[in-house]
Amino acid sequence: MTKNNSEHKPYYTQRNNRLKPNGACNVTAMIAALLAAGYAVDALATEAYSQPEDALMHFILADARVDSFWRRTDPIGRYAPNEWHPVLAYGTNLYLRERGVIGKNDAAVDWGESRTLSQIVQTIQDGGAAVLSGVFMAGGKGTIGHVVAAVGYKAGDDGKVSHLIIDDSWGDYRTEYASHNGNDIEMPLEDFTAKIRLCGCDIKMAHLVRKNPGAKA
Repeated sequence: MTKNNSEHKPYYTQRNNRLKPNGACNVTAMIAALLAAGYAVDALATEAYSQPEDALMHFILADARVDSFWRRTDPIGRYAPNEWHPVLAYGTNLYLRERGVIGKNDAAVDWGESRTLSQIVQTIQDGGAAVLSGVFMAGGKGTIGHVVAAVGYKAGDDGKVSHLIIDDSWGDYRTEYASHNGNDIEMPLEDFTAKIRLCGCDIKMAHLVRKNPGAKA
């Protein structure tokens, strides 16, 4: 069986982002996951930033509350706010509330450092998605740290998952990004284990994006 929560939905590439296109995999993957989970990502766009991933990036970089959270997370400023996963989750939930996409006391994104495959798959099965950090080969650059959205999965007749379906905003990792089309890429389970952090381990870091309770089944 195949379940793909992003089927027939737009694909977002970071390559056309206005803000930090070479470093926007995190916010773009988050937008892809939110869309797959049934959230109205178009409502995140603003007059200044018509693409929701740019609007989310701007909010995370400019909002004083996110800045305060980032400074507590990273007192020496080692990484930009959008590159810290706890800050990404905090900023995304805050922005969703600010734009009226979720309630003032609600949260769509739940960050954790010790997720299992079964937790990720169950989230997708329930209509949600996940945002995952990994290490991938990129032609001419060696390995790169990168963030993708897990929006579906494939399972055999025995019910065992064989692939995750990912939306990759930089392209198709299987071509070392020679192909810029990263929509609905089938990632074998062995690649999930090897490439998604924690690499080579069954325990993974992941944002679980729960299904929008108001979205259609």
